[in-house]
Amino acid sequence: MHPQQTFGNGGLTDALDVDDLVDRIGLDNEEIAWRKEFVGFDEADERRLADLEPLLQANSETIADDFYENVFEYEQTRAIVDRSPKGVDALKRTQQAYLVSLATGDYDQSYFENRTRIGKLHEMLDMPLKHYVGQYGVYYDLLLSRMNERVQAQVVDAIEEWAAERETEQDAGGLGRFVGALGLGVEDEDGDDGLEESFERAVRDAIDEGMMDVLSLLRIINLDMQVATDTYVDSYAQRLEESIERRKRLATEVETDVQTPLGELSDASEDVAERAETISDHTESQAAAIGQAARELDEVSAAVEEVAGVADEVGAESDRTERLAADGVEAADDAVAELAAIEDATDRVAEAVEGLAARTDEIDEIVDRLDALADRTTVLAANAKIESSRSGDQTDETMDIIASEVRSFAEQTKADLGAIEDAVEAVREEASATIATTEETVARVDTGTDRVRETVDSLEKIHEAAESTAAGMEDVASAADQQARGVERAAETLAELSGSADEVASAAESVAAASQQQTASLREMRTSVARLTDEAPAPEPPVYEQLD
Repeated sequence: MHPQQTFGNGGLTDALDVDDLVDRIGLDNEEIAWRKEFVGFDEADERRLADLEPLLQANSETIADDFYENVFEYEQTRAIVDRSPKGVDALKRTQQAYLVSLATGDYDQSYFENRTRIGKLHEMLDMPLKHYVGQYGVYYDLLLSRMNERVQAQVVDAIEEWAAERETEQDAGGLGRFVGALGLGVEDEDGDDGLEESFERAVRDAIDEGMMDVLSLLRIINLDMQVATDTYVDSYAQRLEESIERRKRLATEVETDVQTPLGELSDASEDVAERAETISDHTESQAAAIGQAARELDEVSAAVEEVAGVADEVGAESDRTERLAADGVEAADDAVAELAAIEDATDRVAEAVEGLAARTDEIDEIVDRLDALADRTTVLAANAKIESSRSGDQTDETMDIIASEVRSFAEQTKADLGAIEDAVEAVREEASATIATTEETVARVDTGTDRVRETVDSLEKIHEAAESTAAGMEDVASAADQQARGVERAAETLAELSGSADEVASAAESVAAASQQQTASLREMRTSVARLTDEAPAPEPPVYEQLD
């Protein structure tokens, strides 16, 4: 079986459409001819490669063994071999066939289609491109070491051939001829030692032939590498196209899914922007109101401080009132005591007046008795006078005198009784007036006493109220001081709130601006999402060319 038919046929080949792959990468006869020309591969290279077949045949097994020994040293490449449906021995045989095919191919479209199959099979085994290209470095090491030996052998052969030709031309011995060829002990026309020109030319030609063989081998390997790389690029392009197609489908789905939410979000963003502007306006108003409240609190604080001062003054006045009320209570107590004494004296006067009235009644009785006595004396005098007229002269005279005296006594007694009666009546009237006045005085004293007691009670209440007021004023003063401090703190807090409100207003303005920017971004996003579904040509896969 031809080596080219030996490798590239495995379990994965049935799943591979090589013709379609070749069409996709454009590997037709014209493309193959261009690539050959580009790297300088021609019929001379084909002849040289054909001459290398014995070398490759002889070393294929060793090279395959060395190649896979290197592969199995690395976990990554060993894992790829484990995924292959072929065993290691089969893979080595395939590798040997590949080496020989480098020198036995027709290098036509069929040859490169087979190379396409090989590259695709490696890609289907998920061998990274770095591994596939990197393995050619192993080939270079294994092949060029053999090529180096071949070139050296060719040089030796060329020297021996040159020496044989010289032997027929000169009589010198072999060693002498060789030494002479190397130019040792021989001077040229200019006096310089050097190699013989024919010998140098023979060596150079042998080396040049060897290097041309190496170059032909490298050129065919490069063409193989190009084709294999194309299969990777084609796979990447297919994946890219599939990814682009998925992206288009996803973009369509995304556009369908997000169109409504984007619209709602856009409307919501506009609403948020409007509300943020409203909040900003309200916040500015709030900041102004807080500033005004802070100024008013400053005024209130000043008023509270003034109230605190007045409260201190009122407290002092309340203390003085408390002292005066206490003095008034003491004076009222003294007045009540004096009123009690007056009431006692008034009671005694009333008793004395009552006694005087009783004595006046007794005097009236005495006056009545004296009046009766005077009447009887008068009657007696009259009777004495009557009797005297009936008696003698001396007796009459005495009786007249007695009668006169009695009459005079009676008249005087009657006059005195009248005066006494008038005096008693005056005393009675005065006593009655005194009693009335005393009763009125007693009533007034009782009323005054009641009022004094009420005054005392009021003063005591005033005293208690003054004490309470004094304590309250102390509390008021303390509360006023505390209120003043609280108002100052409230003013400071309001000042801070005013500053915060200004910051909030600025932040609200920023929010409004950000929301407007968000709305604009959402519009751009909607436009961008819509652009995802626009038809666009898929990007061309990169073309990898090998430069010589």
